[in-house]
Amino acid sequence: MLIGRDAEQRAIGELMAGARAGRSGVLVLTGEAGIGKTVLLEHADTAAVARGMRVQRVVGNELERDLGYGGLSQLVGTATDDLARLPAPQAQALAVALNLREGPPPDRFAVAAATLGLLTHRAEDQPLAVLVDDAHLLDHLSAAALAFAARRLLEDPVVLVAAVRSGEDSALLHAGLPVRQLSGLDLAAATELLAAAGPATELDQVDRLVRATGGNPLALLELQSHPVRWDTAGPDAPVRVTSAVIEAFRARTDRLSAACRTTLLLAAAGGTDRRLVARASRDLGVDPMHLVEATDAGLVRMEGVRLEFRHPLVRAAVYGAAPAPARRAAHAALARATPEEDLDRRAWHLAAAAPDTDAAAAQALHAVADRARARSAYDVAASALERAGWLSPEESQRSARLLASAEAAWVAGQGERARAILEGVGALTSGDLIARSGRLRATIATRTGSLATALEVIARTTEQLGPQEPDAATELWADGVNAAFFRADTEFLHRAVGALETLAPLVGTARARVLGQMAAGMARTLTGQGGADQLRAAVAELATGHTLRADPLRAIWLALGPLYLREEGAFRDLVQEALAEVREGTVLGAMPLLLMLVSMDDASTRRWARADSGYHEGIRIARESGQHTDLALLLAALAGLEARIGRKEPCREHAAEALELCARHDIVVGGVWATLALAELELGAGRPGPARDLLLEASAALSTCGLQDVDLHPGADLTEALLRLGEPEAAREQALAYQALSTAKGQPWALARAHRVMGMVADDDDDADQHFAVAAQLHEQTPDAFEEARTELAHGASLRRRRRRKEARVHLRAALEAFEELGAQQRAEQAAVELAATGESVQPRGASLLGRLTPQERQIAQLLADGQTTREAAAGLFLSPKTIEYHLRHVYTKLGINSRAELAAELAEQIPARR
Repeated sequence: MLIGRDAEQRAIGELMAGARAGRSGVLVLTGEAGIGKTVLLEHADTAAVARGMRVQRVVGNELERDLGYGGLSQLVGTATDDLARLPAPQAQALAVALNLREGPPPDRFAVAAATLGLLTHRAEDQPLAVLVDDAHLLDHLSAAALAFAARRLLEDPVVLVAAVRSGEDSALLHAGLPVRQLSGLDLAAATELLAAAGPATELDQVDRLVRATGGNPLALLELQSHPVRWDTAGPDAPVRVTSAVIEAFRARTDRLSAACRTTLLLAAAGGTDRRLVARASRDLGVDPMHLVEATDAGLVRMEGVRLEFRHPLVRAAVYGAAPAPARRAAHAALARATPEEDLDRRAWHLAAAAPDTDAAAAQALHAVADRARARSAYDVAASALERAGWLSPEESQRSARLLASAEAAWVAGQGERARAILEGVGALTSGDLIARSGRLRATIATRTGSLATALEVIARTTEQLGPQEPDAATELWADGVNAAFFRADTEFLHRAVGALETLAPLVGTARARVLGQMAAGMARTLTGQGGADQLRAAVAELATGHTLRADPLRAIWLALGPLYLREEGAFRDLVQEALAEVREGTVLGAMPLLLMLVSMDDASTRRWARADSGYHEGIRIARESGQHTDLALLLAALAGLEARIGRKEPCREHAAEALELCARHDIVVGGVWATLALAELELGAGRPGPARDLLLEASAALSTCGLQDVDLHPGADLTEALLRLGEPEAAREQALAYQALSTAKGQPWALARAHRVMGMVADDDDDADQHFAVAAQLHEQTPDAFEEARTELAHGASLRRRRRRKEARVHLRAALEAFEELGAQQRAEQAAVELAATGESVQPRGASLLGRLTPQERQIAQLLADGQTTREAAAGLFLSPKTIEYHLRHVYTKLGINSRAELAAELAEQIPARR
């Protein structure tokens, strides 16, 4: 019987009832040890509460935390037929992770997506309740996979209730899930509990117990029967519940025989297998039947071959009370008793039995790490390699293993842990280890720390490598170019150009050659040294070959080249191919930056709805995975699109968050993007004064760092703002400067904008017409419909001011139609005002129906309209099929349609095909 937990029982009952009605529900219970979390989970598993539901229990175990995917193994069990119902990449990932199949290491997000699919498929036949006890003791990847799935449960009959001890960490606490903190029992409930447990306790004594323990049920029961000196500090002084309960349990174990304490220590060190404890007991000359004493004392319970402690604190008390030599002896006996095929458990026991360095134990743990990496249990690999490193007698081997441990920790999403492990890495001698160390340190700094630190690490590492490791050095410099762009570090970019061109004749692989060529072209572009030819050559090789196609973590390079070139043509297909490959492979960790690049490509065409959805998806994933640099850039890029659309408040909110992140992480380019977004918002709204101030701020930031990429330069917008403010000379000065930069780059996108602003400031009619005509021709070579419409608007406005109204109307109509088609509300209003000024009556077009949809609804609508099935769309977006159907119903309602054929027709009308 549960006492004092009425509210929690109701909450769990409502979740179960909701699942029976087809709704998902999630609840995370937190509280100190002994507060009643496990009892509530047992209540949820009763026939009355879980009526008509399938219940699956998962229990975290400290002894199995370093075995990898232990939690998911409990969840999946032996019913592997479910895997056949998952998309092939997800099924393969989960099967490899659980050692059910052989294959390349799966991405951890692929395993998480498979976990979601597994839960939703099992719930198709019967509502499902997943109850997770001691979730803080789950291995990191299992907890992360459950958190990933829990965030995405919506319309599936699935309930997940998890218990996490206060003060402990778990991925489930950082997933934005509903959390209920359990408090202690009040005096009335405590009195009832103690009365039900044994002889009546005096009321004043119960009152003192409640005040001392905070009403912790386990502490109340233990301190009632086995009092410790909890009252010596005064009647109102609290005690530390955990330590008090442990002392109470120790007092109970002290009364056991020495033989029983030995068997208990083996159980505390060895896990839940009663047979293993029995073999180890005999190895130490002790009869395992002495465990019956502990059973009679209520400290453990035995069911078949399983042996379980009454509470994790009992185990902690037993293990903590034993002297270190006794613990080592217990682990040594357990290692000898562990079956030969259970290599991982045996290795951990050998390590725990080692008093100092031990080459054999270190090698055994290294093998554990190899097996863990083969199934992407990188947190387990990190633990095994770290312990193996400190057990290694040789310093060189210790450093190599610690470096590998840090790499595994980083891949597991444990950035701070990786950074801490790296502190222990000593001198490295081989070029490969030096390159790996430098790449990891730079990557961590780029994603979670300082870009300046990342660039320093890359420069220092490439200097150490010298010309002896040209491929590794080239890849490091390429990574550095990206980081330097984010930081707007032109000094580094100049150094990178020289280094990459020196290394180019020495590289031996196509991969290094293409990366070096593209990075050099990017660096030249950013510093005003051309670079387009190098970029075009590298992109051509990528478009016609398979270089980088098998490496999803390098997929961003497939998108970077076309985006830097901003040219129309077949190369642009690489952008969508890169995303498709990463999405198909379920490499979620690589997706935020890639989604930003793909969305930027979409935003430069007519596919603004798709760009909007892509930005939002990237932001969501970046937040989940803690990729702060990518998050800042995505927010800034989204603000730019929202400024064009005219979404005032979302634009300001996203720009403000981006600016704060960029200032904190030294992301100069992201700050410039966010500032330019705010400037476009003001310029589109007809407020040239604030726009000019923001544009000058962006210009000053670029000038300070020396970044000369004309595509970032605010000169074209600044020209427009100054003209509207009645400052023609200043506007002309800006236009001339912008024209010089665009001529130096020689690419059609920048040249078209330059000719537009030169037409706007021209004094002579013929000069103006000539510039606008050239701009129109150049726009034909680029896909940017928004910039083309701006040129049409500027040309039409110029003709109207020169009293050539009939000609003006042609360009202004084209501008208005394009802006309305894109959804650029503010610019459409400007075009309508100009057109009305020519004497033409303007009938504004109604708002796009797609504007009624959320970004996720638009994304789902587009995938389904493109011919994907519900299950294919669910797999691609890491959602469940029922969640896809839930959103699709909303799409149908908002658009007033009833079928996918109508949906495809609606989207075809409102989102024209890519130019």
